[in-house]
Amino acid sequence: MCGIFGKINFAAKNRISESEIKNPLELMTHRGPDEEGIFLDRYAGLGIKRLKIIDIKGGHQPILNETGDMAIVYNGEIYNYLELREDLLKKGHRFKTKSDTEVILHLYEEFGYKCLEKLNGMFAFAIWDKKKEELFAARDHLGIKPLFYSVSNGSFYFASEIKTILSDKTNPVSGEIDTQALINYFSFYYISSPWTIYKSIKRLSPGHYMVLKKGEPEIRQYWDSSFRNIKISEKEYIAEIEKTLLDSVKRHLQSEVPLGVFLSSGMDSTSIVAMMGKLGQKTKTYTIGYENGRTYNEIDEAKLVAEKYNTEHYDCILKPNQLEDFLPDIIDHLAEPHGDWTQAAFYYLSKQSKKDITVVLSGAGGDELFGGYPTLTAAKIAAMYKKIPKPLKQLITSAVNKLPTSYDRLSFDFKAKSFVSGADMTPEKAHLRYKEIFSDKERKNLLKSEYNYNPFDVFDQHLKNVASETLLNRLLHLDLKVFLPDCALQVTDITTMMNSQECRVPFLDREMVKLSEKIPADMKLRGFTTKYILRKALKKYLPEKIAKMPKKGLAMPTGFWLKKELKNFISDIISQAEKKNNDFFDFNYIKRIQKEHNEGKRDNTRKLTCLISFFLWQKAYQ
Repeated sequence: MCGIFGKINFAAKNRISESEIKNPLELMTHRGPDEEGIFLDRYAGLGIKRLKIIDIKGGHQPILNETGDMAIVYNGEIYNYLELREDLLKKGHRFKTKSDTEVILHLYEEFGYKCLEKLNGMFAFAIWDKKKEELFAARDHLGIKPLFYSVSNGSFYFASEIKTILSDKTNPVSGEIDTQALINYFSFYYISSPWTIYKSIKRLSPGHYMVLKKGEPEIRQYWDSSFRNIKISEKEYIAEIEKTLLDSVKRHLQSEVPLGVFLSSGMDSTSIVAMMGKLGQKTKTYTIGYENGRTYNEIDEAKLVAEKYNTEHYDCILKPNQLEDFLPDIIDHLAEPHGDWTQAAFYYLSKQSKKDITVVLSGAGGDELFGGYPTLTAAKIAAMYKKIPKPLKQLITSAVNKLPTSYDRLSFDFKAKSFVSGADMTPEKAHLRYKEIFSDKERKNLLKSEYNYNPFDVFDQHLKNVASETLLNRLLHLDLKVFLPDCALQVTDITTMMNSQECRVPFLDREMVKLSEKIPADMKLRGFTTKYILRKALKKYLPEKIAKMPKKGLAMPTGFWLKKELKNFISDIISQAEKKNNDFFDFNYIKRIQKEHNEGKRDNTRKLTCLISFFLWQKAYQ
């Protein structure tokens, strides 16, 4: 796992100095504290900060091909690299290292851009071809690893983190805000590909690659999720799920450094521990817990798994005051706002576990592949709800909106209020409405200027590709293409890499994805049972209590903390921001949001975390 950076002066073709690569790389030392490498070719430069995982002694980057006219920098892991290496050796390629990095370079020599079709892993890489004077860069199928780029004043940049692109002093990249991204952020509290908060910087979308020949990069898609819906028996699918997950976990255990698991009370991380046990791999497990955690703690359930599989288990208890230190640091590394404060939980879990392990496995992706989110069952209920006479629906809506506010995890009032607010929309819009932070009306109250952007456009671009699919598959496609890479995986990458730790996700293995695409929708959501076929396949591996538990998801008692322990922290940040933003935001509205939350009139947790994260980013970067 690494941090990569590159700069190409394509316009004037003025020579790149070593310092132009080295200085930005220093900002990513956390991503690769073990080794630094720089490659220069006249007006092009590539650099890397390396975290040594595989071929510790010999995998120095950048790696050049046999003739020295191609160079690669790479961040990630290719889990089928040994098989690919054997095939390339048979074709006459010769290797200087035992690393997966060199395999990618030779694959590109052999197959060109189509080399991406053969890779099973998580990756972001860039290859400079000296003869063609061409850059080829790509990001993995599902967006596990990040890649940002910018075209600015005759230069092209790429990087694992935004802040390195912004750091160039010789040719500064503009930090002007992209207003479309701004609306996207206040609608969903993260920013979706291909945008970032900066007008001049973009993120390469998952499953895409780019080619830079002269100036503006050509962006092309090489992969998209699809649904094949192959009808076979439950028994056959159960056997296939078990075998494919076992094989995936086995591939993900390739490492020359200590390895462990982030363990929650959920089915996905539990099944990873179970597969490791079946493979005879004793492991260390780490569970996040919270001081005054109430309904949010999963420590007792996680211990059931740890005991069942005899892991070396650790509880990591996060205190509310620690967020005051963690959040500004995380936002500084992201270099853009991100309102999901579970990033602090991931960061703390990684920080504690890094004392023992360098590689960690996570259960991310199981919900998107196998239908785990409660919003999917809400779509089924909504279809029935729409048949209810309008006067009765009005009564139900009125009664629901009068429910007392609860800050408990996935409380009934939260689910009920979210449901009635989107029940009359199209199912796709309702699915996203449950995730919405500030509605159109609320954004108009929040922002003093009007912006004519539809925040749902980012989802519409993906829906056209699955227009003929079942509703469930359309909703799963949206989560897989937007929420998973742009919200969940982005946070996972940045918070673990801040601690020089690599996080792997066995459920997002290519073979697991291919399997999920075959499984018909009614086997993923059966009645109101989420992850139906996955539950059946993994039942024998789970403690009985966990097998019966509904979906929880990683969450923190943030709503409680905002009212008490973090109240002064929030008030101070809002006061500081008001001095700078009085012409941009309506701070009377913001203070009303905070007051409603503190008095228990409304759960405004996500609105407040969205705002505070923005203000923290603004303080650091504007």
